[in-house]
Amino acid sequence: MRQKILLGCALLLASMGPLLAQVRQLTGKVTDEGAKDLPGVSIVIKGTQRGTVTDTNGDYTLALPDGEAVTLTFSFVGYQSQDITPGVQTKLNVTLKQSDNALSEVVVVGYGTQKKKDLTGAISSIGARDVGGRQTLQVSDALQGSVAGVSVTRSSGAPGSGSSILIRGITTIGTNSPLVIVDGVPVASIDNVNPGDVENITVLKDAASAAIYGSRGAAGVILVTTKRAKSGQGSLEYTYEYGVQRATATPEYVGVQDYMRYFNEQAVNDGASAGPFADAYIASYLDSNRVNPDRFPNTDWQKAILTRKSAPRQRHDLVFTMGTGKIKTKASLGYASSGAFYDNRSYDRYLFRVNNDMQVNDKISVNLDVFYKRTTNKGNANELPSSAYNPIYEARIMPPIYDDVYQNGNFAVGKDGRNPLAQIRQGGFSRGLYNQIGGRMQFNYKPVNGLTLTALVAPVFDFDKTKYFSKQIRFTNPDGTVGTVMNQARTVLTEGRSEGVTINGQVLANYAREFNNAHSIDILAGFEENYRSLESLGASRSGFALTGFPYLNSGSTELRDNNGSANESGLHSFFGRLQYNFKSKYFIQGNLRSDLSSRFASQYRKAIYPSVSAGWTVSEEQFLKSTRWLSFLKLRGSWGEAGNERLLDKDGNPAYYPYMATIDFSTALFYQNGGVVPLTGGAQQVYAVENISWETSRTADIGLDASFLNDRLTLAADYYKKTTTNILLPLDIPLYMGYDKPNQNAGTLNVRGWELELGWRDRINKLNYSVSANLSDAKSTVGDLKGTEFRGDQIVRNGSQYNEWFGYISNGLFQTMDEIKGAPVLNVTTKPGDVRYVDVNQDGKITTDDKVLLGGALPRYLYGGNLRADYEGFDVGVTFQGVAKKLSRLSSEVTQPFAEAFGNMPSEMIGKFWSNNNTPDQNLKATYPRLSRTSNAANYALSDYWLMSGAYFRLKNITMGYTLKQDVLKKTGVQSLRLYLSANDVFSLSKFPKYLDPESGSYSYPIVATFMAGATIRF
Repeated sequence: MRQKILLGCALLLASMGPLLAQVRQLTGKVTDEGAKDLPGVSIVIKGTQRGTVTDTNGDYTLALPDGEAVTLTFSFVGYQSQDITPGVQTKLNVTLKQSDNALSEVVVVGYGTQKKKDLTGAISSIGARDVGGRQTLQVSDALQGSVAGVSVTRSSGAPGSGSSILIRGITTIGTNSPLVIVDGVPVASIDNVNPGDVENITVLKDAASAAIYGSRGAAGVILVTTKRAKSGQGSLEYTYEYGVQRATATPEYVGVQDYMRYFNEQAVNDGASAGPFADAYIASYLDSNRVNPDRFPNTDWQKAILTRKSAPRQRHDLVFTMGTGKIKTKASLGYASSGAFYDNRSYDRYLFRVNNDMQVNDKISVNLDVFYKRTTNKGNANELPSSAYNPIYEARIMPPIYDDVYQNGNFAVGKDGRNPLAQIRQGGFSRGLYNQIGGRMQFNYKPVNGLTLTALVAPVFDFDKTKYFSKQIRFTNPDGTVGTVMNQARTVLTEGRSEGVTINGQVLANYAREFNNAHSIDILAGFEENYRSLESLGASRSGFALTGFPYLNSGSTELRDNNGSANESGLHSFFGRLQYNFKSKYFIQGNLRSDLSSRFASQYRKAIYPSVSAGWTVSEEQFLKSTRWLSFLKLRGSWGEAGNERLLDKDGNPAYYPYMATIDFSTALFYQNGGVVPLTGGAQQVYAVENISWETSRTADIGLDASFLNDRLTLAADYYKKTTTNILLPLDIPLYMGYDKPNQNAGTLNVRGWELELGWRDRINKLNYSVSANLSDAKSTVGDLKGTEFRGDQIVRNGSQYNEWFGYISNGLFQTMDEIKGAPVLNVTTKPGDVRYVDVNQDGKITTDDKVLLGGALPRYLYGGNLRADYEGFDVGVTFQGVAKKLSRLSSEVTQPFAEAFGNMPSEMIGKFWSNNNTPDQNLKATYPRLSRTSNAANYALSDYWLMSGAYFRLKNITMGYTLKQDVLKKTGVQSLRLYLSANDVFSLSKFPKYLDPESGSYSYPIVATFMAGATIRF
């Protein structure tokens, strides 16, 4: 037996001998034009999946079939690819030239890719460095200022908060957020992706590029591509980052004695003979406080509640990459956490993703991706998700005359049981736990040259859990005895569970060929099915005997409630695209998509969206080919339609059955058997209009792409006009019908705008540097709303800008009673020191008829840019962003004193408000009205008096890093080690008071500046 085994092995080795003899080793080094080693260069035998990558020193070894003529493709990001036939050489050194021509890059478009120089639509893209290099926890934040025509706004820096995104202004009255596609699959939020996993982001801005997404593309489309392994790669990478967050601006408030003096003044101004605080009491208050602080409090509530001047932030990312000839895998695990300035508020997130690419044979390949997201958002009682309780508001509104903690350590009563510090420490908690798991399986089959057939299925499952425990707090007296004051009537626990399923399926056929080295065609045909369902339930109980046991079964069975809901929707689509170009000189492209949506009645649910675009590469013409300073010039134009099926109901929630008569349930009081009892009843509240259908957006765009001076300078410019028609509006119906207004297709909205992108890239010896900037404008104007108006401090009506400020025109402050006599006033109690308004219609009085359009509330002239440089291992990046034109309303937290009739007095007002204690000259210079509660409604009504320039410039990010030289790490087995320092939102310029950040909302969690240090090690 042993002899047979030895004989078999001998025969096997003999048979392998000729095979081994047919392989030869090719070695070499890859460098750039400056003789710098290039690690990670991909080297592939053309026409096969076999290859390798260069090591940390730029060296490589590759086995080649002996006796065969092969061609090797050397490629590296940022450098021009080279095809080289090594012949019989055993050593081959290669020098790659840097590619500064961004127009030669391949970008992701709807259901495919195209070379940027071949694009005919308005498309912009940014790479991994632009996203991950911004050191943000959310992808949406990294987009701010990065892409022309994309507006990213935020009003809070709270843990886990993101930003809202608009592409080319407002598209409709309802939902204006863009469609987000990750690796070809629609997702609910762009922030579901780890910024470190992003390979590139493409923004489809015009209808010609977004029409391929039909009814979901009216507000633009964002395509996110995640990183995948390449053949020959193999590494394990770990990144750790720690940061601290500090508020960019915080309002300040007056001290306790000034508060009492000013409170007295407003009381006298409002008709009292004297204020509630005697002068002697005020004068001796601080001395009394030192003796008996329980009776004479002096509380800095912001300091008491916001116990940390800086909040921690950290991030861990572990990435595994392995690429062989048949299987390529990239797996990442990321953890991020963020704390807050006050207790019991935090955000934690885990993101896991595995991208697998498998080459079954020369014709079949498979992509198998799996991802998991888990986020935990923790806050105080009733703080999440509705922000019914806002610690920031409480910290800023509470005046110093109310105590937080007694000398004995017990929580004080505060204001009648309203003690925000006690609420944070003992008032319960809010907790949201969100789990999402999904995957994508894609089969690619290439039966003949040029034809690719693709089948894809991508399910996503959401499992969410919320828990809100609001505890009753019984306060004690200063002497320690049990008091009668409580913060709320009883302890309440509310829990919720929801389960969502979305499934995306696609079948695609793509045929691309070039004929006679002149004619190129690319044909795409596809089918897509989208299905989603959501089911949720909730339960609550009150009356907990044990407040330390936050579970439903410990609550009272007599004080309980429950609820539940469910909905589902589907979208069924066919689409196609035809592209043709002649000698990369003349381009034409057409798209067509047909959608069927379950949100409309069967006879109205079909819509067809066409688009057409064309391009002319002028620089390819003979009369320009000899122009040395011009590297590339293309003119393009497009027209197309896209739709909007994401409708809202009367409460602003997604409407899945707007054409159907639905029953709304509510609880009302009924008189039964001699008593009043609450009973649940159901009725149709909104009249249903069956023939409602799609909102449609039409966009015309003209643009140019150009590069100059040997591709060092690049330029892209666009001008567009967009009109949205058939906007759903709640139109009037006869009152006797007894229903709320139904939505009907009636409105129109117009947008005009332009965009400009500029870039410069060059090198000076070993110094590589780049500068880029973008500037854009979009003005949304309301067309015909059939007489419908959406009024408030901002208005939407015929001829206005969308959400334009709507209020009075002011004319300073009244100075004397003589000025008031006979003058038109808004309030009969108007006195000197109140705001004077202009009688626009000249009817002798100030009424709502005198309100006029005051200017746009949306940001205009958005700009951004970055500067980057690297030199022998050192790298630096600077990113900036801003708004050049915007009308903002000054926040009430720094302009209105004594909110809720007892609140704080902003320090910003000191010495700047009209007062009887001022001299006439001082009052002429006053910028704030007199202190008064009775005149607040009139003085602080929306007018141009409270509007100011919201323009600002912000330094978004500064990052400095150093990558250790590879020869230092050679013996340790480490490929590279990079150390870096970074800062976000570190500096801004604006006309806002120093206490306010230009982006922050009223009484919102502060915008934060983040200072970080991190390291990335790769094995």
